[in-house]
Amino acid sequence: MRIKSFFAKTVDEAIAQAREQLGDDAMLLNTRRMPQKVGQPGGYEVVFGIDDAPPQAAPKVAPATGQEDFSGELARLNAQMNEIRSLIVRSSKNQMTIGRSVPELAEAHSRLMAAEVDPVFAKDIVDRLEAAMATDAFFDRIAPGSEKTANRWKALRTNPERLEAFVKAEMERRVRVESRLGAVVVLVGPTGAGKTTTVVKLAARSAKAGKPARLFTVDTARPSGYLLLQSLATGLGIPFAAVPSLPQLPKLVADAKELVLIDTPGYAGDDRKGAETTAELLSKCPGLDVHLVVPGYMRASDLRQCIARYEIFCPTKLLVTKLDETQVLGPVFSESARAGLSLSFLTHGPVIPDDIRAASLEDFVALVLDRRKPAEQHVA
Repeated sequence: MRIKSFFAKTVDEAIAQAREQLGDDAMLLNTRRMPQKVGQPGGYEVVFGIDDAPPQAAPKVAPATGQEDFSGELARLNAQMNEIRSLIVRSSKNQMTIGRSVPELAEAHSRLMAAEVDPVFAKDIVDRLEAAMATDAFFDRIAPGSEKTANRWKALRTNPERLEAFVKAEMERRVRVESRLGAVVVLVGPTGAGKTTTVVKLAARSAKAGKPARLFTVDTARPSGYLLLQSLATGLGIPFAAVPSLPQLPKLVADAKELVLIDTPGYAGDDRKGAETTAELLSKCPGLDVHLVVPGYMRASDLRQCIARYEIFCPTKLLVTKLDETQVLGPVFSESARAGLSLSFLTHGPVIPDDIRAASLEDFVALVLDRRKPAEQHVA
């Protein structure tokens, strides 16, 4: 790996220089504030690394089908990413806990890692936090004149409001929150993620807010899912219809006067053709708002693979369910940031429509500043 330092007045300027020279594949390794000299402005050093090793030739293998080749490539990429993360964790662990002058830095990194945030993101957040802490503006003085104390950090006290504002800003840089629903809401995702219950929660929530909704399902091959949706919709007085033939879907949607919510089946890895057919017909519906529904307890590698599998539906939002069955949101934060998906809603129980809420950045700020479980942070 080639290591190179960049110097600038601000961290962001130095990072921009590094990205321009080394490209987006370069990895942020460290940042530090440069000592200010008389007559010269202060600045920052940002250290980046990039792998200059030439790519190895792929081994020759027997011809495979398109699906086998796609699945195999995903598996290889996931294995490589997991190995890289493991190396980063091992190489940066001592630096994060021993080399930091301010206890809040080690604590922030520890909480991010405990929440299973991607190690690269965790290190980048803590590096930026350290750079921000290098300025007096981030602290409060403990006593007048204490700036002359030999150990400068002991003369300062972290301002908790500024710390929270910084962490929130770092989360906002990486993950967007968007809970406003489009005209035609489509829920896609794996079997068992909770799409059917969630689509009813969204419909009931909308009706409660004075915006009537209509439910459709294209999951007619699974009687249990169809009957559950029919029962729930009927009990709440929400119009419901199954779509017996997929080509009819665009017209049914166009004729609806209410907010339209569509439930879809889960698609296994070997049913790509079925997914392609459904995605093509859905794309003909105007005002499409596609949410990928995933359970909050999914591991990062599984979530990454799920996002890749459902890319064919062009989702723009991630809707996270079953937060009552997990204590961490790190994988959700990391993978939504990596994929560029906005977070829309979070569900935390079976009650309709109470156990759903709009996603909030406070859920992610809590990863660093608060140890409460996500499921305990109920918002009406």
